[in-house]
Amino acid sequence: MSNYSVPKKVNESANRPCKVSALFALIFVLSSFLMANKPVVAQTLSLEQALQLAIQYDPLLKGNAHRKDRFNAEAEASSYWANPQVSASVQNLPTDGFAFDQEPMTQFKVGLKQQLPRGDENLYSQQKYQVMANQMSVESQARKAWLKREVTLTWLDWVYATRRIGLLDKEKSLLTQLLDFTDSRYSQGVGAAAQQDILQVRLALLSLDDKYVQAYQQKNEARSALSKWFGAPLDESVSAPLTQSTRDAIEVDAILNDSNLSLSSFLTVIENSEPFSILQHHPEAMLLQIQTQIEAQNVNIAREQTKSQWAFEASYGYRQDAQNGASRADFVSLGVQVDLPFFNKSRQDASIAAAASKMSASETDFRLKVNELAANAEVLKSRLSALSERKALYETSLIGETRQLSEAELTAYTTDTGDIGDVVNANLKQVQVQDDLLKIDIERARTLASLAYLYLPTHAHFFE
Repeated sequence: MSNYSVPKKVNESANRPCKVSALFALIFVLSSFLMANKPVVAQTLSLEQALQLAIQYDPLLKGNAHRKDRFNAEAEASSYWANPQVSASVQNLPTDGFAFDQEPMTQFKVGLKQQLPRGDENLYSQQKYQVMANQMSVESQARKAWLKREVTLTWLDWVYATRRIGLLDKEKSLLTQLLDFTDSRYSQGVGAAAQQDILQVRLALLSLDDKYVQAYQQKNEARSALSKWFGAPLDESVSAPLTQSTRDAIEVDAILNDSNLSLSSFLTVIENSEPFSILQHHPEAMLLQIQTQIEAQNVNIAREQTKSQWAFEASYGYRQDAQNGASRADFVSLGVQVDLPFFNKSRQDASIAAAASKMSASETDFRLKVNELAANAEVLKSRLSALSERKALYETSLIGETRQLSEAELTAYTTDTGDIGDVVNANLKQVQVQDDLLKIDIERARTLASLAYLYLPTHAHFFE
């Protein structure tokens, strides 16, 4: 029964001039307000925009750029010898008169000493820092791929919660219409409509409240999780993309933007690739390969420590003429120094063995990482295939069947051959099937994002 009543029309002709004046006044006030205040339009955050912002504001990517500059600078610095040493001294100055020309042994000596690197230690150190600089570039590639996956997954959670709220609104609208229909039949005494039918529909409406609370909680949590990639909370005016139909495809093109691949081409790449061989070139695996190269240079440096280190020196000694005018010759000295690293051979062998073992361990880590990535790829490929089959089943059969069931149950109830519970369940089932299809679309997009994390960096490696 309706709680609203229609007001009676009293003195309508007498009040018409007053109403017209009030209408013009209202229009003037609204026009002035709109001219002074521009409406705030809610902006949607697309996946492509979210990915661009996350990469733009990621601190680790900026830090890697500085670290790469540091390693390049250290590579250049390590190619130089140690600084030469200059010495100056007054030697054999007599203490009884402190005269520079008193004794023939007194001289002013200036020396220069240059220490050479130990073997090819500088060369291997330079190569090591160059490899470390390259490591920063690969680490940035891995970070970008990881960011794209994580931001995509969080963005999809946000979109799912937002679109689920839209489905709940649709469910509420269906139940509200059904309540009005049942209320009207009961108030008019049509058929076998009973008060318990109204209560049953109202109970279904009340159960929506808990679903709304859960959906808004998921939406707010996903929104908060998404904001951490941008370094600041999202503005309240920013919302998730919400299409007119919840059956529309989830946005996945942004995941493939940098690869110049269409979705069908990307799926072909996945199907035609052998993961255990192609994923050896994934940035995560390449980082371990580069770490092996760094450890190899450490082995070379450790071996260079077994070689002698040389130093050369030269000096010039100036002597002043004697007090009686006799000339005194100046002195020139040449020398060489070398250390003898043969007495700590056991320690050097242990250092070489430790560096070699570390290199071998890094090679093992590389193989384990490739196996892990390949196994993950196989799981994701199997999941994507199953989700695609489920999506086709829902779109070709279940959506239409539940709609026909809902219409049939409502027809049966209107002809007093059906039960209101069946009508409610049929309507709820129709919305539930749409919700399941939305979950499938979201999970399929999540799977594609995870596969893109594995295959797109590798694809870029082969076609760069």
